[in-house]
Amino acid sequence: MARFKVKILRKVQEDLIDTVEYLNTLSPQAALRYYDLLTEKISGLSEMPERCASVRDEQLRLRGYRFMIVENYTVFFVIENDTVQIRRILHYRRQYEHLL
Repeated sequence: MARFKVKILRKVQEDLIDTVEYLNTLSPQAALRYYDLLTEKISGLSEMPERCASVRDEQLRLRGYRFMIVENYTVFFVIENDTVQIRRILHYRRQYEHLL
């Protein structure tokens, strides 16, 4: 089975920090749990990232965007050759089209 490299872009690192910092104000335990869960699920994209659906927005779908829901957050990514590029992590209620 082919394994993909997972590359986390700088903006995603900022998204992850912002998410953890926000959750930390509510509950340090929740912040740690979400961080662990998000990083685990992102790492899991090294195997069969095609299992995740393409986004609904036609322009973004044509650019190869896919998504994975992790509880209250959506991880957006693109598969390029043997690499999965993680592009954004956003709360599921956010309008994502203009953010990608």
